[in-house]
Amino acid sequence: MKLIARASLYVLIVLTAATASHSWEPFDRVIAVVNDRPIVESEVAGRLDRLRQRKNVPANRLAYERSRLLDRFIEDSIVLQEAEQQSIVVSDEKVTNHIKKLMARMNITSMDDFKKRVEKVENLPFDEYREDVRKSLITEQVMSLAIGVTPPSRKEAMEWYNANKAKLGFEINVKHILIRPKNPSLAEEKRVIAEINALRQRIVRGEPFEQLAAQHSEDPGSAKKGGAIGWMSLAELDPYFANQVFRMADGQLSGAIKSGFDYHLVKFLGKRPVTFDSVEDRIVGMLFQQKLSEQFSKWVIQRRRESEVIIYMEDYVKA
Repeated sequence: MKLIARASLYVLIVLTAATASHSWEPFDRVIAVVNDRPIVESEVAGRLDRLRQRKNVPANRLAYERSRLLDRFIEDSIVLQEAEQQSIVVSDEKVTNHIKKLMARMNITSMDDFKKRVEKVENLPFDEYREDVRKSLITEQVMSLAIGVTPPSRKEAMEWYNANKAKLGFEINVKHILIRPKNPSLAEEKRVIAEINALRQRIVRGEPFEQLAAQHSEDPGSAKKGGAIGWMSLAELDPYFANQVFRMADGQLSGAIKSGFDYHLVKFLGKRPVTFDSVEDRIVGMLFQQKLSEQFSKWVIQRRRESEVIIYMEDYVKA
């Protein structure tokens, strides 16, 4: 009864504030409470809207999908409350450093480009994406402290690699000259393509690719290395870029290749199956996360049983 009274008081406060400011904006309804912490309707509704933009959700599945999203918010609340008890804090700097590591893996040097990619691919405002990264880092620390799973060995990682090598695809080795349009107009797109074609002709006539990359490429990371990107997994590259480059032959010089946001002139150097050294860290991380997830699922179920969770969602469907 205490929690119901608090939830009612929360709604009353919102209504009072709205009346006091003469605003008739709709208030945010509490749809669950986890140990006195409310979860409001707009949080779940926003995630459901984005889910429906990514995939078709039949009308008879809406209540189920909404319920699973609410379950996720309940689990997040339990984890964040545990983090508070353990004095676990993830700073903005740590979140930014984690994002920069993701950018390096994807060979993205500009934070603005990464933001555009997140908002386009994930269909998520970047500020919300940052908070999801923060929650993920907090969850990892909570899991490590609460569960204490031992990281997998190099031998385990090698065994997984040998068993799944055929599924890992290829790495490609390329050099590129990156030219960024200054705006999204058709005229600017034509200008960039013309500039790339002009550079291509100069290379065909004998000028060194590396010299022109150093002079003209707008990718500061690779320009100082003569345009060299080095060996990269196709999965780490922009999919538009990877799909076009993968079809090239050794030594081939491309025309203008469009990636998600930029244009490239590419010199293809080679292709090979993904090597263990290049994916060892990711395999170890993946296996570690699998172990953690298995134990974490059991931990969350137990903590949810021990917590005071009240659900006000009318059409909530149990899993």
